[in-house]
Amino acid sequence: MNTPKLIKGLRMPWALTTTSRRTQRSRAKQQRLSAEHGAALATGDALAAKRRAGKKKRTNDAQSKAAVQWHCERKSPRASRLGYYDPAAPGVLSSTRQMEFSHMAIASPPTSHRGLAFGIDAGSGWMVVHDPFTSYGNELESPNVCFIGDLGQGKSSGIKTWAVLRQLLLGRRVVVIDKKYQLDQNGGEYTSLAQRLGITPVKFMVGGGGARINILDPRIAARLNEDSHDDTALSTPAGQSMLVRAVVEEALGRPLLPKEGKAVRMAHKQALRTAAANNEIAHIRHVLSALYAPDADAATASNLSVEEIRQWGQDPAFELERMIEDDLAGLIDGPTSEEISLNAGLTVFDVSLLPEDGPALAIVMTIINTWLANTLYRQSEAVPTVLVIEEAWHTVQGSVAKVTRRNTKLSRALSLSCMFAFHHISDIPEDSPAIAMLKECGTVLLYKQQKSDDAWACERMFNLPAGSAADIAGLTKGTCMMRIGGKDPFIAIHVRSALEIELTDTDKAMKSTATINQVEADAQEEAA
Repeated sequence: MNTPKLIKGLRMPWALTTTSRRTQRSRAKQQRLSAEHGAALATGDALAAKRRAGKKKRTNDAQSKAAVQWHCERKSPRASRLGYYDPAAPGVLSSTRQMEFSHMAIASPPTSHRGLAFGIDAGSGWMVVHDPFTSYGNELESPNVCFIGDLGQGKSSGIKTWAVLRQLLLGRRVVVIDKKYQLDQNGGEYTSLAQRLGITPVKFMVGGGGARINILDPRIAARLNEDSHDDTALSTPAGQSMLVRAVVEEALGRPLLPKEGKAVRMAHKQALRTAAANNEIAHIRHVLSALYAPDADAATASNLSVEEIRQWGQDPAFELERMIEDDLAGLIDGPTSEEISLNAGLTVFDVSLLPEDGPALAIVMTIINTWLANTLYRQSEAVPTVLVIEEAWHTVQGSVAKVTRRNTKLSRALSLSCMFAFHHISDIPEDSPAIAMLKECGTVLLYKQQKSDDAWACERMFNLPAGSAADIAGLTKGTCMMRIGGKDPFIAIHVRSALEIELTDTDKAMKSTATINQVEADAQEEAA
């Protein structure tokens, strides 16, 4: 028997006679990995030796050693993850809440990016961009603005740039009531600025020679039954009746009695009828004539006698006549001057020549305010308008304060932003309607108040955070504490361009280097 042939002829199962393909692939893979592992170890040893050699050469260069601490050429991502080339950075077991400290805090800007540039936030360095019109409805509910600060702290510069020049860049209307007299300009401090823009200021002077504004101007609505005791409930600007009443009360120095008020209202109606019959524009002298000679038909219709009405209006007539011929001579006793209009982008009413110790200044400023409010009330399409009132404390005292208060409450409906400038809150009487008017201002800019009482008054008036009074007292020139709506206040640094610095300079007189001899020589040269 041939055993080898017999064995060869037998067919054994394949699994018992040979290695499976899966086992072969597994062994081949293990051999390949072993080879790679050995190569990696060899490469790692070589690189380690290379690093040790390089380290000896760089023992005196700490900066280079730090730069190459974790650097190594990676030829295999898998070996790198396993830590063959360089040690892996150890992980940190933590949570997102615990790791919040690793994200450094970044101060957010105090304002949005929409509006007009004012300056820089002193705390964060962000640009301060704000505008009452663009911020209305978001940060603000009132477009009115108040500036409060001592003399020489940059208050006027902030108004001239942010409230006037930069508003004109957007094509808006700006109306300025200029009170501060400048000797070198022979007028208000806005004279040079207006002239650089090609605008002639409208000047008011007692005794004639200046502009005249009529309280019975047809552009001021002739509402004859206004309730002066509930003026804030009305939805229209103050009319002729309120102005006439305010002027007469200023002349008397006290509120009108009920019978005097009746006589003044009847005289107002009679003045309008008489002027219309003569094809004229009624003015305050028509009212004065009606007080002296009441209309018989109107008296009969009111079930009164002419003599009764004349007696009731006698005291108002006497004082009104004195005011027209003395304090308000040439200011309100005729039709409104033709140069008074809102055609230009900038309109400057120069009232710097009016005396401060009489009623003329307050009355003229209030009439301008009312005339403007009624003009805007009738416009077909609202044009954003800024009204700047320098030395605004003249408009917040006496009977004219009610008129100003009423007009400012309608700012939103008129697309009007009233901007008032005060030195101190103490300038405003405690019972004045202006207190409520200031509290309702959407934007407040507080400049330095040297007296601690004035700084504390600002903190209480505007409900500022505790300690704000000390910050206000420590402000430097050109900086202010700005509060926009209900947001927290912040310190803003006002920034001006070179041209704005030139146009807003009000210290030329104090910085003058002229001498007596030089002035006399110039005068002699001009005379020659």
